[in-house]
Amino acid sequence: TGSLMDYVAPRAENAPDFKTEMDQSTPCLNNPLGVKGVGELGTIGAGPTVVNAVADALGRQGLAAQARQLQMPVSSSKLWHLLQA
Repeated sequence: TGSLMDYVAPRAENAPDFKTEMDQSTPCLNNPLGVKGVGELGTIGAGPTVVNAVADALGRQGLAAQARQLQMPVSSSKLWHLLQA
């Protein structure tokens, strides 16, 4: 069997040449700059994950009814008011 020492790791010089272009033909109408987001895809699941964690914690404390009322975004004040209801 081989090890990682037997294989050459690719380097930047091995990457193919590519051309980049700017396309501003379809500006975003949701913000004043007309720009679109790039690279935020990894954060999409963060909000639901936090809400599910809070709901799970509430459920484990016998507060399942309050857990079902959670809405995003969860803030400390919203959670406080929910627990006081």
